Amino acid sequence: MSDPAEPLRTLLDVYLRCPTEPARVELEQALRAYQTDWIRVRAGADAPPATKPAADAPAKAAPKKPKFPIAAADLEVLARMADGWVPTIAEVPRWAWFENRELVTLEPNPAGSGPEVMRLSPTGWAAVGRVPS
Repeated sequence: MSDPAEPLRTLLDVYLRCPTEPARVELEQALRAYQTDWIRVRAGADAPPATKPAADAPAKAAPKKPKFPIAAADLEVLARMADGWVPTIAEVPRWAWFENRELVTLEPNPAGSGPEVMRLSPTGWAAVGRVPS
């Protein structure tokens, strides 16, 4: 028997023109975490202790990949930033408002005035396949 939610997922993928699976997985994980916390709060003193991460698990998870495809021109800008270029929002103005906000962070201008400067976020570093130096 087929999953009744499958036609809805297909419709969303076509309508939104982007994959909905990552968002659905993230929502399910958040819901599970909320349910677990809710149950623990109401279980009282006789609740079993919360499980702790394994000691041999890495302390930091790998940064998430960007949610949307990145244009080749945008990848070139990200690569230049990874090489050390620190642009301002005056030099790349559309990034201040576009989806690339997950790829860069905006910081005050070190000169004290003027346009904000952009730095790569962990997702931006993952998009170019590098790690911060």
